[in-house]
Amino acid sequence: MVIRNIVGDQHPYANKKIDGNRPADQAKKVQESTSEKGSSADRVVLSSEARLRGASLQTAKEAPDVRREKIERLKQQVKAGTYQPDVKKAAANLIRDDLQLLV
Repeated sequence: MVIRNIVGDQHPYANKKIDGNRPADQAKKVQESTSEKGSSADRVVLSSEARLRGASLQTAKEAPDVRREKIERLKQQVKAGTYQPDVKKAAANLIRDDLQLLV
């Protein structure tokens, strides 16, 4: 089974080309900005993808736990050995998900 890009690229810098002049240019820009400001404070700049992922994570953390009761009920069924999953439905969902990855 091949899984392709489920939650995004796990190596966002893998596709970036290395530019030999970039570190020197970046160092020059940092030096210019620190001389203008009169301080050598570090600065962090996040990409739009990083900001989006951060916002998504924060939203997920703040979301109410509406399925907690169902999860607890399923945990109890598994512990008691009475959990009987619908294997046909699970297989259909796996096939559906695989087909969506191919599109």
